This record gives sequence, structure tokens and C-alpha cells, in this order.
Amino acid sequence: MDLKAVTGQLYIINGQPRAAATVPGLLAQSPPARAARGRGSDFLFIHLTLNGPAAETEVLAQDLLDAISQRFYQTPGSVTAALRKAIVETNDLLLRRNVSGRDTPREGAITCAVLRGQELFMAQTGESFAVLGHQFGVERLPNVAPPRITPLGQTAGLDLRFYHNWLEPGHILLLADPRMAHLPASTIHPALMETEDLADSLDAFAHLLDADTARLMLIQFTDEEPVITPRPAPIRETGRRLEPPTTSPRRDPQYASPPSSRQVPRRASLPLPQIDVGPAARQATSQAAHGLGRATGWLAQVMARLNPPRPAAADEEPINWAWPTLIAILIPIILALVVASAYFQRGLSNRFSEIRQEMGQAIGLAQQAESSDAAREYYNQVLILSAEAETLRPGNADVQSMRQTARNQLDRLDDVTRLQTTALYNYGDTARLGSVTLRSGANGDLYVLDRGNNQLWLHNTSADYLTFDPAEPELLVSGGQAIGNQVVATLVDTLWREAGQNISRPSLAALDNSGALINFYPDFRDLRAVPLGLASNWRQPVAITTYLENLYVLDRTAQKVWRYIADGEGFTISDGQEAIEFADDANLEQAVDVAIYSEDGSVIILYGDGRLRRFVRGRPLWTEADLLNNGLRTPLVAPIAVKIIGEGLNSSLFVADPGSARILQFSLGGIFLAQYKGTLADGSEAFSQIADFDVAEAPLRIFAVTGNDLLLAVEN
Repeated sequence: MDLKAVTGQLYIINGQPRAAATVPGLLAQSPPARAARGRGSDFLFIHLTLNGPAAETEVLAQDLLDAISQRFYQTPGSVTAALRKAIVETNDLLLRRNVSGRDTPREGAITCAVLRGQELFMAQTGESFAVLGHQFGVERLPNVAPPRITPLGQTAGLDLRFYHNWLEPGHILLLADPRMAHLPASTIHPALMETEDLADSLDAFAHLLDADTARLMLIQFTDEEPVITPRPAPIRETGRRLEPPTTSPRRDPQYASPPSSRQVPRRASLPLPQIDVGPAARQATSQAAHGLGRATGWLAQVMARLNPPRPAAADEEPINWAWPTLIAILIPIILALVVASAYFQRGLSNRFSEIRQEMGQAIGLAQQAESSDAAREYYNQVLILSAEAETLRPGNADVQSMRQTARNQLDRLDDVTRLQTTALYNYGDTARLGSVTLRSGANGDLYVLDRGNNQLWLHNTSADYLTFDPAEPELLVSGGQAIGNQVVATLVDTLWREAGQNISRPSLAALDNSGALINFYPDFRDLRAVPLGLASNWRQPVAITTYLENLYVLDRTAQKVWRYIADGEGFTISDGQEAIEFADDANLEQAVDVAIYSEDGSVIILYGDGRLRRFVRGRPLWTEADLLNNGLRTPLVAPIAVKIIGEGLNSSLFVADPGSARILQFSLGGIFLAQYKGTLADGSEAFSQIADFDVAEAPLRIFAVTGNDLLLAVEN
């Protein structure tokens, strides 16, 4: 459903409404005819506030609005990416003006909102203020004061805040000056949601502001065709000023009401959807009775065939009452079952209706919650209720919509980037995928380890890893296969080895638990097996990594990270340096993965109980406690894999945590950077059963193995 927007603007100076052709700092814009790819259905609304008298900042505000509008509609890609680029470039424009010293420095706050279909995307920076009104109340944006506020035009680094909401007809968005932020929700709600139409709302806000000065824009979302819509934005040529945009009509208390033919559509109340189960129950009972009638007729025909009429005889045999007795017993039982089924179906319908009401109430309570923790609890309750509703009535659109709303809000609260996830290949019911490795360079190809069948597969791909050619994978190695003098045992882990001083050709290396490293060389497509020393001392090898061409094996039960020094195509062991030494007890019995940073040789150990630690020369540089102090809100639950992605100082850590169904990104210094979640086609979390992953950058592509599926997750 594509919603329309009806806007109204109010401009008051010292309590006196102003009838200006354009309100400084406000813009309502529909997409131009030549918008960039992805911008053709985006409606843009902007509220810009600059410090200083309005008469002195009016021209500057209009120039900044023009710059944001043009940059947004000329930027392809996602809505948030286009908003970010437009705001950042406009901030740079204002910053250069401020540091030039030719004009009075100006700083400000901005809110940008984009309507696309039924979705509302918003971006804010500075002390901006907005309110979204809906059937459950009003939601302040931001809900709580941000920990740090950077005004527009003060510095090159902005603290952007992003919001995403699913809209319904009747929702209203208020974009207002920061000076209105002190008004409580109880004061804003009557003016925003308890009026007959948009014009009355503007009157109510004019009365509320009294003798104050303010500029505000009201945007009502409706599924009806609005009488007045924003005019498409003209495209400014080089060296020419963009014409001031056409704004929607404004309403203030001292001016006459617009003609009836131009009235803004009245806002309808939005009760929660109800289900009338009475007709459904009556229909079920009627159909059951009709079926019972057909069954009774069939029994009568059977009785007629079993006991056909015959001429009267002098000596009649005794009547067999078995069949009539059986029918007399069955008919009440069948009727009881029909009635019980009807009441059972009615009970299910009633419960489904209750679940939908509880979900709607929980969303409303979450949006009015005073703390993020309370809101998070309500949204989690919505997800639990949606799972129950899915068992009663799978695929219900209302349940899916509310579940998606809860997920989106939880993502916003937890700063989660939601990835679009698709299944690239399914390996069958017997597969249990355990590792995925990308071939480095510009050649493509990815390798998948199936631990369930003890097999290693190759997918020949394009350079971006997205196109399989051929569509089916190629089997490279399987358990029991003879390679040279080695027989492949149980395959443990894989990694990609680049050519170097000791390594003549790049290869895919796979470790088996008998102490053999199997190498597949893509250039001549040959296999070689290299034995590793001290393999008899291994207890439970679980992962491998590399550093300076050397090989390292994480042995969880032996609580060691074995070190093998590269020597030509093979490896040697240095006496006294068979394993990495840790100054303190590293508690490797719960370690699940290991990685080594190429710049300094520091060791990153990931533990299955949620610990993540970086060791330098055997001592912890930082631990999981430092991660919580450096931006991580929710600790790791049950992580399974860690990767160092990138080269040199541009490297970062990626961690897969199926316990919380996410993939997290940290800097090598232990700073939280981002976290990602994926959604499958059936609405379930993509990373809840993840076993391993690999990452390709620019653009971000995450390849994951979970169960018997190879998944691809990309940004929307």
C-alpha cells in the first residue's frame, strides 16, 4: 500500500502567525522527473533550524535546503545512504562557510524525513525534534536525549540519528523547532491526534505556542488521494539557483478556512482490527451438518442394499437390530464431534484475536516507554506473541506487519543493520556445513566444508562471488580419499593461503584430525597432502589460522595453539616453541576459534561462553569487559567464529554469534563498530544457526553456512 502525504505549515513570530510564500527552513518535496535510481518514489520533508534572526538566515536556509534536496534525489542506492550523503555534504558546505570568516558563523539542527510507500525513514542531527502520532499515542524522536549532540556546521564529524517506522493511514508526523522539545507528550497529543483535521491541528498548535516563535510542519499520511501534493523538485543547472519549492497550504487561526473543495481529508480513527468469529462458527457448523446429512443418506443406501425389500412370507426371520443400533449410537457421537469442533475453532479464533490485540497494545506501550530497556521488553513480547499467532494462523498479514515493526524497532534500539539474506545453495538433508572460505583476489570461487558428510566442495564463481558457473559445486576432497601417502581423515577447518617466500602457489588448505594439511591449488587443479609433526599429541583440533606463512592449530582439549614453521611446501617444528605461550592461563578449554593479526602477531581468541580477547606477547591487551565499555550494548552469547577482514591498519574483527543471531564488527583496538542481522524468506533469523562465515567488502557481502544452506547476506 502506497500512502500519500498531506502537509500543513505554521510560522509564528512572537505569537503572530505569518503568511509567507515560503517558510524559511521548511521543505516538502516530491521526486523530480529525472531522479536517480531508487529515488523515483521518495517524498522528502525537511525541517532546518539555524541560529540567528530568521531575516538574516532565510537565504542561507533556502540554499541549504536546495543543496540537500538536489543531493538526495541525485544519489542512487538506499534511502539512509542517500540521506547520509546529502546531510554530510550540506554540513561540509556550511562548515566551509563558517571557517571562511567572511560571514557570521551559523550552526543548526535538521530533521529529514522520507516517505516511501508505507515506510518512513528519518535522519536527524543537532538538537532537532520530531513527533510521530499514531493510534497508540505519540512517539518523540529522539525519545531520550542523545548522549552527544553535534550541531550542523560545527565540525566535519556528525552524530546522525536514523529512524524507521511502518506507517498506517491516519498517522501524523510533526517536524518542529528544538524550542518545542520541552513540551511533554501529554500536551502534544491533544493538538496532534485529537483534532478533526489538519487545519484544526494547526490551530491547536498556534494556541499552544501562544506568544512564542516557532516554525513547524505537520504531515498526515493517508491512503486517500490528497487534494494538494508537493510539486516535483526542479533540477538546478550548474551556476543557477534552484527555484524555491512549492509548499503545501498552511493554516493559522487568524485566517479564513480554505474552501470546502480544498478541505484536507478528515483523519479517521484507527481501532485495532477485530475478528467476528460468530459467522465463521455458524458457517463451520452448517457445513458440518450438511456433511452429516450426506453421510446419513449414504448409510441409508447401504442399509437398503444390505436389507433389500422382499415379498412378505409366512415365516419371517427375526429382525437384525445390529445396524440400527450402531447408527443410533454413531449419530450422537458425530453430532457431538461437530459441535465440539465448531467451539474449538471459535476458541482458536478468539485466541488469535486476543493475540493481535496484545501485540498492538505491546507496540503502543513500547513506543511510550520511558527507557530503552522497557521498550525492548515490550518489543520482545511482540515477537513471542507473533510466534504463537503463526501456529494458529500462518502467514497472517497483520501479524507479519506487527512482527516486522517490532524487529525494526529492536534493530533501532540495538543499532543493528538488517541484511537481506538469500540461500545460494542447499546441500541436502544429510549435510552439516561447518566452514566457508573465499578465494582472495579477483578470481572469485568459494569453498564449503560439509562436516556431516566429511566432504570439501568448490563453487566456481564470478569475481564478485555471486554468480555460480556451473550451478552445481565440484567435489574436491572426501573422507577416506588417498592423496599421495595420506588418507583423508575427519576434516576440521579450512583457510586460504597466499603465495609467499615459502609458498610457491596460492592454495585452499584443509586440516584433518590425523595431522595432514590437504592443499588444493586452483592454477593446475592438483591436490597435495603435507604431514604435520607432533600430531600424535593433538587432543581436539578445532580451528586453524596463519601468520607469516606459518600454520597455527587451536587444540581445545590440549589447551594449546600449536605452531608450525613454514619450510618450502612443508612445515617444521622449532624446539621449545611448539606452541604459543601465554603469560596467564588463557583457558583454552572453551576456545572455539583463533585469528592472528598480520601487523603485530597479536592473537585473538574467541570462547564459546561469550569471551573475546586479544593477546599481545601472551598477555591480554583487551577483553570482553572492554568491549562493553567501548560501545557494545548486548554481550556475546554463544559465539562460534572470528575473522580478521581487511588489510593492515584497515583490518577489523567480525564475530559470528548464533546465540544472539547476529554478526558483530569490532576494531582491532576493541571498539564496537557495527552489528548485523539477517532475515530469511519465512521471516526467521538467518544467523541463529550459523556455523561459519566469510566476508567480502566494497560492497559488504557476508557468506554464511547454517545447517545445510549456503547463505548470502547483503545490505538493502
